[in-house]
Amino acid sequence: MEKLGTNYGGWYIPTDINLNKDSIIYSGGVGEDISFDILLQSKYDCNILLIDPTVKSVKHYEEVIQFYNNKKQFSGNIQPDYYSIISNYKPNLNKFTYLNEGLWNKKGTLKFYKQENDDYVSQSLINGMFGYKYDIINVNSIKNIMNNYNHSKIDMLKLDIEGSEITVLNQMLDDDIFPNYLCIEFDLALKGIDKNNDTHLLLKRLLTGNYKLLKNDNLNMTLKYNV
Repeated sequence: MEKLGTNYGGWYIPTDINLNKDSIIYSGGVGEDISFDILLQSKYDCNILLIDPTVKSVKHYEEVIQFYNNKKQFSGNIQPDYYSIISNYKPNLNKFTYLNEGLWNKKGTLKFYKQENDDYVSQSLINGMFGYKYDIINVNSIKNIMNNYNHSKIDMLKLDIEGSEITVLNQMLDDDIFPNYLCIEFDLALKGIDKNNDTHLLLKRLLTGNYKLLKNDNLNMTLKYNV
């Protein structure tokens, strides 16, 4: 296993991972750190769909493009090792697509709760995860997004979506969609607000449904689908 990205935003993946120029990556949760996506694209020339409706995240992606075009510096709360890591790579930005929607189990609109500190980037569809202020955003399911982009498969799904992972993944499995690799941050369990033990139930469903756990880095889990 190797970790790609910053100490904060990186993920562990197998060194012999089967990705190439035709691979499709769905990356849910952009925040202000796409070091993992940048390194992944640079290394494997894969296609990456970034999915995040957060205003600060949209701005950060625009700044990433400006950084590689003219070395413009970033605003926001940037990780201390971000510049040193991404400066060493030259991703093909034409193979990135940005989707300004939230991930959920169906198409619609929902409240997107903000943190009490306006400087923090993350927001959540889960009431009680953060503060009481919210935006109204468009949401959609993985199946609908795949249909919209004419994607017949997903080679890797990365989710860091502040508690929505349980709803999104259960619906994905109900829709018989099985990405080859999963990189999931289980935020309900991580934040200690998983009152119904839904994380455990979902993990049991994954592990009894042909997924193998490759790495558990403080509830940031990498899994592989075994056909």
